[in-house]
Amino acid sequence: MRTLITVAWRNIWRNKRRTLLTVASIFFAVFFALIMQSVQTGTYGHMTDNIVHSYTGFIQIHKKGYWDDKDINKSFTLNDSLLALVEKTRNVSAVVPRFETFALASNQEKSKVMMIVGIQPGREEKLTGLNHMVQKGKYLTTSDEGILVGKGAADYLGLNLNDTLVLLGQGYHGASASGKFSVRGIVHMNSPDLDNQIIYMSLKTAQLFSSAEGNITSLSVNLDNPDDVDRTVKEIKNQVDLSQYEVMSWKEMLVEFVQYINSKNASQSIIRGILYMVIGFGIFGTILMMTAERIREFGVMISVGMQKARLMFVVIFESVLIGMVGVISGAVASLPIILYFSHHPVPMGGGMGTAMASYGFEPLFCFAPPQAYFITNALLVLVIVLIASIYPVRKIRKLNVINALHNKI
Repeated sequence: MRTLITVAWRNIWRNKRRTLLTVASIFFAVFFALIMQSVQTGTYGHMTDNIVHSYTGFIQIHKKGYWDDKDINKSFTLNDSLLALVEKTRNVSAVVPRFETFALASNQEKSKVMMIVGIQPGREEKLTGLNHMVQKGKYLTTSDEGILVGKGAADYLGLNLNDTLVLLGQGYHGASASGKFSVRGIVHMNSPDLDNQIIYMSLKTAQLFSSAEGNITSLSVNLDNPDDVDRTVKEIKNQVDLSQYEVMSWKEMLVEFVQYINSKNASQSIIRGILYMVIGFGIFGTILMMTAERIREFGVMISVGMQKARLMFVVIFESVLIGMVGVISGAVASLPIILYFSHHPVPMGGGMGTAMASYGFEPLFCFAPPQAYFITNALLVLVIVLIASIYPVRKIRKLNVINALHNKI
């Protein structure tokens, strides 16, 4: 076997120009495919992280029917037994109670409809890391009656630390909801949409503001392994009363976002498919020429005693070695770029950046560090090479030695 590989390696460099052209085509295809897939995986992963970690959590538990209209009249009383039951579920790392509502916020001559999120500060850190997002001021405490305001909203309303913000809305079961709140801190959210409209206050303060003492609108759940979200949802559903509560994964809550990601993944897959189709034809063309030029050589080798099976293995090894050189060189060349930009995301400019921000996503090109897609792309190229090798193998198997010695195909 070692001798066959050595012979194959020497054979591919007998025509250096042709080999280098084939290797170059594989190199550029693998290089661009890996860069493309890294950007795709990283950017969409960053979008998901923005939404899931900044707002929804991987799973939410609501009162039945709440998610359709997000009416605080469909809030429910937080009880320790439900909280403990969800916390004990496998794969659950944190359970975060929230009370969400909307109100008109006013400061001097400016006003804006804002989303109010009542939180338990200690628990919220385990899901969103909100304490690390405070740019100015300080984080909330459990009994704090102040608020945290998104930076975009603070800029629009002209708010600074210790300013007073007036909130006016509708409370639980039609009660009036109004109050004045001191700005304790300004937070910068990764999602521009949230940054422009969010107010955080302690859970008790939000409940008092809305006359809904003891109630919450949702339990947000963080997971140890996000890939097992469907299994975890199923386990929670088996333990809670589904006549009262609904258990939803982030994919069910953000259907439009999931559809957007799937459509983009499909279009990127088509582009990569075309790219690899070009590679396939390039490799097949090289092997076709190589086979046609070496018919007499094959006839001579068989006539002096070399078995056809061993000659087939040599030809296959030649194709595989060309493919491996192209794949490895493409992967090695793309690796430094991917590693660098995985730690230094590239801001999106122009219309694309504006469009991303308008959809509520941070406008960044993010690169995913090397993952399974490196191996997948390498194996795909090698499969293409092996498929292309079928032609010379069939040619050798059916080879007529007399015709081959006369260089007849």
